[in-house]
Amino acid sequence: MSTFALYKLPIVVLRELVKQFGLAEIFNVSIISRRSQRNVELLMRPGKTLDLHLNVTENSMISVQRNDEYLHVKVVEFAELMEEPTTISWVNINGTPVPMAIVGQTLYLTDKESALKEVTKHISKVFRCKVQGVSLGDSCSFNMPSWVIDFVNSQQSSIKTLWLDGEDASVEDLSYVLTEAKISDELQCSLKFSKKGPQPDIQVGQLSMKQFKNEISSRMTIEHLLNLNFEFGDLEESSFRSKDINTFLKHWMSGGCERLYELHIELKRPMNFNKVLREIDFEVIPFGDVKEFDSKKFNDTLEIRGGVQVRRKTDGKIARLLEDGADASYFSIYVFE
Repeated sequence: MSTFALYKLPIVVLRELVKQFGLAEIFNVSIISRRSQRNVELLMRPGKTLDLHLNVTENSMISVQRNDEYLHVKVVEFAELMEEPTTISWVNINGTPVPMAIVGQTLYLTDKESALKEVTKHISKVFRCKVQGVSLGDSCSFNMPSWVIDFVNSQQSSIKTLWLDGEDASVEDLSYVLTEAKISDELQCSLKFSKKGPQPDIQVGQLSMKQFKNEISSRMTIEHLLNLNFEFGDLEESSFRSKDINTFLKHWMSGGCERLYELHIELKRPMNFNKVLREIDFEVIPFGDVKEFDSKKFNDTLEIRGGVQVRRKTDGKIARLLEDGADASYFSIYVFE
């Protein structure tokens, strides 16, 4: 069988050749040797069209997307195999020989945590891109791997998106994640707590992002909300009371959550609009007064009719407040320039 001296080709030719490779081919070439890794890194253009996502759950996976093409590298421990692999290869990961069994795009290694770190760093180098999104936990597990936040923070200044999922996750782990994470675009939570009793003392840091979504907000407190600065917010199944919304309104009117553009809060109990507006200067807007609003929640232009209007003293922005639902169980804020 004849061989071909790939790396003796001119760099211009090599770069054009690598452009024709799929993501899986590039990854497979990069783990052959340290030299192959360096060459691939040299030939790859900065990954502006690449999206690297780290999914740390029971079925951990590192995903790379380029336009409509995906590479999913699943990382599990040998102990999770039904049978010990018959063939184990020693491959190069960041210059270190690592024992690995590859079945499809699943990598079987000896230690999942260290493997995820090293393989993520390797893929980031090879494809010349940063981690864009992180998913932690899943709905069937209490495991919330907070170490991932330290790892990502050590590699880059922030991530675009963070998804948190789990049932009865450790309060300590959740607090660590929600105080140490640095998020630019979106934080999305779906956290269930089946145990009854006192409200868990989850700590939330001063986080600023474009979007905040909480699918199960029953354990979220007004103190948590006051620590967040976002443009779009959507809270489902919240336990907020009328006085909590009143506190948030006063917070916004005094300059808090200054990025706010749109907020929707689903309430478990009926709201008393008079208590919401207590000690707040407001104007009742006739139903015939219509303003158009580009809603992120509904991805459409809405006609905002009537409602109550308040003005922020710090910059003069106005907001329309609407109560929706026959039992006043839904509250919305729309902010206009």
